[in-house]
Amino acid sequence: MSSNTERVETIGVLIGDLLADVSVRIWQAENAKSSVVCVHGFAGTSNDFAPLAETLVMSGISVIAPDMFGRGNSTFFLDARHYTLRVQLLALAITKRYQMPNNCFLGTSWGGLMTLAYVANIGWETKGVILNDCPIQANSTVQGFRAQLTEEALQVFETREEAAQYVLSSRAMDFLDGPWRARFIESRILKVADKWRLNYDPALADTLRTNAPFSVEELLKEARRPVLMSFGTQSPYVVDPLNDEIAQANPNITLLKSMSDPHPPSLMKNDQILTIAGFLARCLG
Repeated sequence: MSSNTERVETIGVLIGDLLADVSVRIWQAENAKSSVVCVHGFAGTSNDFAPLAETLVMSGISVIAPDMFGRGNSTFFLDARHYTLRVQLLALAITKRYQMPNNCFLGTSWGGLMTLAYVANIGWETKGVILNDCPIQANSTVQGFRAQLTEEALQVFETREEAAQYVLSSRAMDFLDGPWRARFIESRILKVADKWRLNYDPALADTLRTNAPFSVEELLKEARRPVLMSFGTQSPYVVDPLNDEIAQANPNITLLKSMSDPHPPSLMKNDQILTIAGFLARCLG
């Protein structure tokens, strides 16, 4: 499912001596005065935000969603050494050309970490930030997800049907039907020779093999703009006591623990879409 508001642009960038492409999906609202940049999760693509975008454009908010490097239609480097934080943030910097002055950011899980790093780097020049099921710190749960992603990055499926069923069940997306279901499957799987695999670079798995700690606690406690920290009711991150501590330390933080999904909420269900739209309306005015 797509609309005449949607387009995809490909921007070439030079990274050292490598020429790379960033694919940016844009849903352009008529007479838009506001925008939101949406950053998908580790194994996601820009297509993940299609249902949300279809609603937001009707409210006059344009949606800008890049495929981060190694995913979707952006360049696969096939070498873990190229997937640095600096390079990934370059994909976000490119979205500046499409943003309205009245702009927010939304990031899902890993994409939330990228979003926070970028927003902090630009001095919180935004009207607001939404973190959709984003971990606050490295812990055993994060390490478990890293191991799972490392394993599935190399997984090969004999048929398209097998790959489609895997991506639906592993992402708890069986509720999708019709065009949305077909679109999600199409965006998340990739044919390689006569086999199928998930649509992200297997070399990304090597970037997960580190046990290096991380924490975004201080970034959030110092947030200068409204931030929605939203978690699924079954999220493994929702029980982290740091969530409440951060929300109590900074009045700019809104903590929501009731999204109707496991990790991460898809943002494709009506109640989720309305929650996001409501927060954006508050930030963008």
